[in-house]
Amino acid sequence: MHQMTGEKIVDTQNRNGIDDLIKMSDRELQAFIRGRLNKFDGVESTKLRFEMSGYESNIGACTVHNTNILNLFADLGIYDYTEYLFLDFYKGNGTIYIKYWADNQNYEVDVSGCTTSGIILKVVKLTVLSGRSTRRRS
Repeated sequence: MHQMTGEKIVDTQNRNGIDDLIKMSDRELQAFIRGRLNKFDGVESTKLRFEMSGYESNIGACTVHNTNILNLFADLGIYDYTEYLFLDFYKGNGTIYIKYWADNQNYEVDVSGCTTSGIILKVVKLTVLSGRSTRRRS
C-alpha cells in the first residue's frame, strides 16, 4: 500500500516506509497524517477527529471511536514499540499512556490542546521515530 503525501509516496507495508517517515520533516509528517485522517465517500470529504470530551451517551463509544482512529496508523508499526499504547480524554484534556517494549517504566504524555493530527504526530514520534527497540513480528 502506498500513501501520497503531496511530495512523497510512502510505502507503508514494509520497513522501507519507516525509512521514508524518518526522512520527513514535521510538516511533511503532518501532511501525511492529515491525508490519512481525510475520509472521502465519493461525494464529500470528512476529516476524522478524536472525541476529546470524554463524555459519551453509550458506554465505551469514545474509546472505540478514538482507538479506531489510532489504528489507522497501526500499519506503520506504532504498536511494535509498545506493550501498551492508549489514549484517554477527559473534558478536552488528553493523555497518551505508553509502556515501551522491554522497558519497565510506564509513561504518561500530556497532549491537552493538541489537534488530532498533532496527537498522531506525537504518537509516531514516541514510537516509530523513537529509536527504541521493537518486538519481533516476523
